[in-house]
Amino acid sequence: MSTTNIMQSTASMPVPTHEDPTCLHDVQLYSDDAYLLDSLTTFVGREIAKGNSAIVIATKEHRDGLAVRLARNYPDLCLAVEQGRYIALDAADTLSKFMVNGTPDPFLFSEVVGATISRAAAAARGEHSRVAAYGEMVSLLWAEGEYEAVVRLEQLWNDLGKTHSFALRCGYPLKGFDRKDHSDLFLKICTEHSAVIPDESFTKLADEKERLRAVASLQQREQALATEVGEFRTMSAHTVEIQNRNVELIEEVKKRETAEDELRRFTRRLLASRDTEQRRVARELHENAAQLLAALAMSLSVLHEEKDALSPRGADAVLCSTSLTQNVLQEVRKLSHVLHPPTLDEMGLAAALRWYVEQFAESSGIKTVLDVPKTAGRLPRNLEIAAFRIVEESLKNVLRHSRSSSVAVRMTRSRGELLLEVQDEGIGMPSQPDTPGLGIVGMRERATELGGSLTINSGGHGTLIYARFPLTQTNR
Repeated sequence: MSTTNIMQSTASMPVPTHEDPTCLHDVQLYSDDAYLLDSLTTFVGREIAKGNSAIVIATKEHRDGLAVRLARNYPDLCLAVEQGRYIALDAADTLSKFMVNGTPDPFLFSEVVGATISRAAAAARGEHSRVAAYGEMVSLLWAEGEYEAVVRLEQLWNDLGKTHSFALRCGYPLKGFDRKDHSDLFLKICTEHSAVIPDESFTKLADEKERLRAVASLQQREQALATEVGEFRTMSAHTVEIQNRNVELIEEVKKRETAEDELRRFTRRLLASRDTEQRRVARELHENAAQLLAALAMSLSVLHEEKDALSPRGADAVLCSTSLTQNVLQEVRKLSHVLHPPTLDEMGLAAALRWYVEQFAESSGIKTVLDVPKTAGRLPRNLEIAAFRIVEESLKNVLRHSRSSSVAVRMTRSRGELLLEVQDEGIGMPSQPDTPGLGIVGMRERATELGGSLTINSGGHGTLIYARFPLTQTNR
């Protein structure tokens, strides 16, 4: 049974009064306090005027407002109070007398409320000795969220009606039933009453036609609300689905981030291992192979001095061997320097770049210009290695891919950072390659590991590789 059904069942009914013997317990809904008090003035005042009794169990605001209206419209009010035919009680105080652990106690309720009704009935002097009662204790319980206690109290009023004669009207502000989960409890409360009086927006309608229009309007609103609820549920289902997808995407992103972190750690370990191994091999070449070749060259030079004692063919062989040994020694030393320039350890980054650029220009035939500060100073070892390797890899890429006839290398050191630029005039490359090679990945990782960055700007007219390293206090 919906709210609209209740309105339909009351659409053709006048506002009930206690004179209707079937309406011993009705409920009045209201939106405006003034409307409620005007209605109660008629409900209570009529009985007082007839010599009957009335009980009002309400808040102080409602008791005072009703007293003002009754005094204005029914001069016999003071007499009724003196005779005990008008009893006004505070709702919260009365409620506290029979509530036990959040639930109305049947025995205490009968003792407190039943005694009050009996006293009012005994004081009545009308022809039929009626007692009209108005109560809003249930409204206070509802406002406190004690929903089950509300229903139980309504049931206790009905039980009391089996042993006492009274016409009861309960009052509820309609705004209290403003949530969807109130619907079932609202209907349950309505079923505990013999009649339901809608709020003033319905009862003030002039005739049956207007009331039917109001019912039809409520039915339309109910249908529209049902449609909105259905759409909301559909949207909620879609929202849940999207949220689930988002969770899956977040998990996938986390997995990829974890994999990328692992790849970065692996790349850094690989670069560190390669640097260490190149340093070791360079040292082996310089200290062992080069020394042995130098010794061999010296022995051959001694033998060459004795060429007159040799046959012409032997003398030529000694001369050729001496030349080959010198060439091999030169290549071994060059390879040792390329693997790990001793200049980098002994004199720093600027000197190592000068040596490497000179060797690169000589071997490649590419015009190479180097611009470094004359007083660059020393930097931490790991920073010097990273910067040198980035320039080294950049120049190798120029040689392999750019087809450029010239390249410029610039190093700038400020108080806060170290900047490296390698710029060629070749055919260019994508600034964000789909599958960057290990060289580019390694350059980026070297920069990132030290808190810096590496940017590649490229088009059809050359490429600029720009690396930035922050200089901390310890780096300066």
